Amino acid sequence: MAPVVVGGMLRFVPGGFTLIAAVVCALATAGMVVAVFSPIRTIPAPADWERGEA
Repeated sequence: MAPVVVGGMLRFVPGGFTLIAAVVCALATAGMVVAVFSPIRTIPAPADWERGEA
């Protein structure tokens, strides 16, 4: 569905390329913010190493 939407915007919307570029940059920025600020994995303290993986 995305190629249809992008193709239609490029063909029929004035300034469509700029709009698509702005949307891509916004989504990339949002993804980077999520990746940077969300804990993916925590490293256990050495005292917890004996318990193994959860």
